Amino acid sequence: MTFLDILNDSVTKERGGRHGGKGHEFQRYWALCHLLQVDLDKDDYLLLLEFIEDVALLNNGDVPAEMELFQLKKKEGTSPKWTKTTIAKPPKDGKSILAKLHESKAIAKNETTAISFVSNAPIDLKLSDGSDPTRLSEFSAGQIDSSLLSELKTSVASELGCKAEDVDFDNLKFLRSSLAMDDLESHATGRVASFLASKFPDHSPRADVLCKAIYSEIKVKATSTEEAATFHDLKRIRGISKHQFSSMVALTLSRKSDSDVVDGILANLIQESVPYVQREAIKRAARRFIVEKAGRGSSLLSLLQGHVENTLLSVPNNLITSWDVANWVVDQVLALSSGADFSILDRDYMIAAALYWMSQ
Repeated sequence: MTFLDILNDSVTKERGGRHGGKGHEFQRYWALCHLLQVDLDKDDYLLLLEFIEDVALLNNGDVPAEMELFQLKKKEGTSPKWTKTTIAKPPKDGKSILAKLHESKAIAKNETTAISFVSNAPIDLKLSDGSDPTRLSEFSAGQIDSSLLSELKTSVASELGCKAEDVDFDNLKFLRSSLAMDDLESHATGRVASFLASKFPDHSPRADVLCKAIYSEIKVKATSTEEAATFHDLKRIRGISKHQFSSMVALTLSRKSDSDVVDGILANLIQESVPYVQREAIKRAARRFIVEKAGRGSSLLSLLQGHVENTLLSVPNNLITSWDVANWVVDQVLALSSGADFSILDRDYMIAAALYWMSQ
């Protein structure tokens, strides 16, 4: 069986993140930031979510020959760090962290070039050179004190019922993430801004727009419950390739800023001879809409967008101006909202939102 033949869900161990989604922000934002660095460093790749481990990185998007695996754990509770006990002792209803890492590598031992345990908390394991591991952002199993490493292998072997010499910690790494746990989105947006400045110094794209787009794509891939029978399915369902990521970046580079969009809307209203008083009302409403949209938004706003976009599919042929279309759309949404209460949004606000989404 070739490496390509096993790249499907018949070998997938990691399925928990596909359901519910609570508590997985750390993993997704880490994947986002790692994707940025990978794109700067590599000419080709395929990032997979929830395959074997939380994140898998293949060296080629079409014919991969090797991969790296990443198991991510957010450290919570009173203990501020990971110890030999917390990574080697199995919980009541599962396997230890080290046992899982060993089993994951064993799925494609020859093709797995590295497997890493990633956390927001330091990993306190005695190192052979006497240095403090809690101050390091990365270290390998090969740096662990030999007696401790032997103890860890024996523990895993006992847990799995195998020989200690069969426990493979080659290419095992421990990584500490620098992500700000109290504000993951802002930290990730800053990383995106740095990425864009490095790769496109002559442009000034919206880092927040690209960050939200990447995170949304990662979330969709990570939470899909569709099973992948082949590598092609796996790539489609839970993969982000170099080509796909480059397309997302290109779309962001070509996109106008919200202020430019609003200016364009107002210019169109002038050409359509919309009275000054109504234009000013729309300008104020549009500014309020942009501020609220730039934040985390709301379920009502998302619902309104869905209604507007669906209604735009059936605009009557006799409507000529954007002003007439936006007013018609709002009338239709209010009449066909199926119980959704849009009454808390004033009409000018809804028209401004409709004009914005029409311009997109």
